[in-house]
Amino acid sequence: MGWAADNLSADERRRIGEGLFRVERVYGDAKLHGYCPLHNDKSSASFVYHFDSDWYKCQSCKEGGDLVNLWCLVNGLDRQDLKAFKDEFGDSVPRSTSKSPAKKQKIKPKFEPSPVPDVFIDEAVLEALPPLPAERIAELQESRGWTAEAIARMDLREFVAGGRFKKIAMPIRDDEGRLCNVRLYQPGAKKMKMISWYDQQCQSCGGKWGKEKKQKICPDCGSIPIDYGRTRLYPAPSQWKPGLLWLVEGESDLLCALSQGLNAVTQTAGAGTWLESFSRAMADRDVVIAYDADGTGHKGALAAAECIANHAKSVRVFVWPALMGQEA
Repeated sequence: MGWAADNLSADERRRIGEGLFRVERVYGDAKLHGYCPLHNDKSSASFVYHFDSDWYKCQSCKEGGDLVNLWCLVNGLDRQDLKAFKDEFGDSVPRSTSKSPAKKQKIKPKFEPSPVPDVFIDEAVLEALPPLPAERIAELQESRGWTAEAIARMDLREFVAGGRFKKIAMPIRDDEGRLCNVRLYQPGAKKMKMISWYDQQCQSCGGKWGKEKKQKICPDCGSIPIDYGRTRLYPAPSQWKPGLLWLVEGESDLLCALSQGLNAVTQTAGAGTWLESFSRAMADRDVVIAYDADGTGHKGALAAAECIANHAKSVRVFVWPALMGQEA
């Protein structure tokens, strides 16, 4: 909406936002949900900041605006004090060499940054899922180009949803090997083709989920489902091999790349999302980006490349002119 949207990355906006109010939950690569710092709310989590598009709103006090407004108000400044905000965070943006950098103001925030703690899935949940049957592996090799070796390496399993839909379960682990998510993939589905793991019952009391204002909630204890869907690098950087790194779009393409012997990685979100922390993980690497042959994939690849170029040794983008309707 404002200066922060134009000059700071979504990852930077999220980091700043997490220091301005008490966050209860993070929704993927889009928003922070928690307690309003403007009317000192301590009882109802009615405040949301969309760090992807840079705007906030409190459903209780109805205050709204962008990150600059929020930071200024939390720090007791005029809501439009852009100079103070730029003095604090403008180092993230290249400055003109013709002027001396403005002296940074020492303004103490009301809230210390408090990153939302990571959440993990019990290994017993994954162990309860059976391996993919041999006939399914053969079908995936024929239709998707996935080899049995790549399927075994990524420990793919079978998940039956609602007793009908058979999905491919893809365990997502962090650098320490902890199970952070299980992506559920249903090839050929028109809706919900790829979703993140969800608890089958309330993690607090074991009750069945209900719905309230379109939000899944436990009617017995009021708990809401744990969000496992924040975007991650898959596989984690600790599993990458030395040498050229291929960045592909989506888990399905990753399995294809691994099946061809490529040292590949993807992110567990769409082509339009990319975090600065992902780029830092690729420091001093040679990177080739091979996203989908469509407008969305091309735009996402260029955005990721621009960010990765600040850290990597080199970065190149694969272009598919014959498939994208572009001239070579």
